[in-house]
This record gives sequence, structure tokens and C-alpha cells, in this order.
Amino acid sequence: MFSPQDSALVAMIFSAGAGRGTWSEMLQSLCADRQARAAYLATARGVWAQDGRAELVLPAGFAGLRLSRVYTGEELDARGLSFGGWADLRAIGMAVGASTAWLIIARARGEFRAVDSAALASIAPLLAQGLALQEQVQALHARASRAERMARRLGVGAVEFDAQGRCTGADSTAREMLAEAGLSLSDLGATTGGVHRVTATLEITHTPDGAFLRDTALPLPDARVIAVALGISLPEARLARALGMGDSLAQAAARLGLTIETARAYSKQIFAKTAMSGQPALMRRLWTSALVLG
Repeated sequence: MFSPQDSALVAMIFSAGAGRGTWSEMLQSLCADRQARAAYLATARGVWAQDGRAELVLPAGFAGLRLSRVYTGEELDARGLSFGGWADLRAIGMAVGASTAWLIIARARGEFRAVDSAALASIAPLLAQGLALQEQVQALHARASRAERMARRLGVGAVEFDAQGRCTGADSTAREMLAEAGLSLSDLGATTGGVHRVTATLEITHTPDGAFLRDTALPLPDARVIAVALGISLPEARLARALGMGDSLAQAAARLGLTIETARAYSKQIFAKTAMSGQPALMRRLWTSALVLG
């Protein structure tokens, strides 16, 4: 009979939940432990088998069964439920957050024993914890990925320095910015305190919260984003973007192929529609708002 003290199987459950192993590996171990022909783990994210991801779909009728109760093949047959085409099954459902999961093992008819049902009942609570851990880990990874994408849009990456001011590490955003500039951590040199220029467009600033690498040449978003955000036309947004990037009115007109008179007319419309007084106010609006995330 399976016991929660079976440390190898328990370790595999939580290893899979933490993303360091796979559910298929855990099911292989379960098959060996129970001498089963096949084992499946059906979750809201898909179905896993001992030999990999399965192309099976859990029959809808399983949704009406009680959780934490082991169902025999005869009981499932009586409800018109089959799974994987196997002669005999044992299945138990578990609550995992707002969803459910089912553990199913298959054997030939007559091979199941009472201890097999007891084993599933023992493993189910641990498996539910492992699946809940997986959801938590995946949620953390998703939040970390969003934070990294946000940092990249802002052109800010974290770097680490030791007591002698030597760079000892950096997050993925900082490493990406350095790679784009053809640099590595060793190229940052020794810095402590204040703001230090690395290249014409990269700076390091030391703050009480840590040291950060900043891309000072980060462009404003596409003119279409600016048009929607400021409530102006697309031609006006193109001019606003050029002015926001530091062009003078004459430079912006030349860049966009406009006459100076047309550019001046667009600028008046921009300032009238947005109630801003001039280019400095426009630049503050573009660079200090959520627009930079567009």
C-alpha cells in the first residue's frame, strides 16, 4: 500500500509542482509503485500520462462525481464513463483552487486490489498540494515576466555592486541592454554613488534601493498610441512625438515632410486640444505619464 512516507514519490510530486520535474515522471513512479499499466493526471491545463502529454480529454461526466472518493471501474462504467480505453480504472478527484483534477490509474480487469484504492486516497491530498504549488509558481513566473517586460519598456535594469564598487550581477533587462551595446558586466568598471555614464545612451545611478542601468535613448511609443491617449489626430500625433523626442518645430517639420506653416498649425491644434501651453509641457506629459509604456 502506498504510504505518504514514500519520500521518493512525494519528492517527485513537489518537484513537479515547483517546475523542477514533470508530472509524467511522477506518474511513471506511481505506475511502478502500483504495478499499473498506465496512469493519468487530468487538470484544467491538460492531461498528462506516464509517457508524456496525452491527447485525451476528461469526459464531462467526471465533473459530477464527488471529490476525494476513489471510484472503481465498475462505478465509472455504470455512469457511462471510460478513459483511455483501458479495461479497468481507479479514479479520484481533487480540489485545486477553483478547479479540479483527477488522478486515474489503469490495469487489466481483475488486477486491482483494495490497497490500490487506499493508495490513491493517500496520495490525492499530496498531489493536490503539488498542483496548487504549480499554480502558485506559474503565477509568480507570470508576474516576474510582466515586471521584466515593464522594466524593458521603461529602459531600466537592476545591477549589483560589491563593497569595492565592482559590478557583480545584473538582471535580465540590464544584461539585455548591455548586450545591445556590445558590453558585459566587466565593462561597467567600479562605481559607487551618484550617476555614471556608461555609453552615450546608458547611465548607472546608485540609489538607496540599489543601482540601476538606464537607457536614456528610449523612444516614445508609436504615434497611433499618442493620438488615442491625447485625443488628437494621427498627423498631429506624429508631430507631437517628434517634439517630445526633442526636435524643434523646424526639425520636426523637416523630419515629417511638412511645411513650417503646416507644422505650426498642427502644434496650435495640439496645444488647444490638450490644454498644454507649449513644448516643455508636452514633453512632460509624454515622458512622465503611462504613455511611455505604450
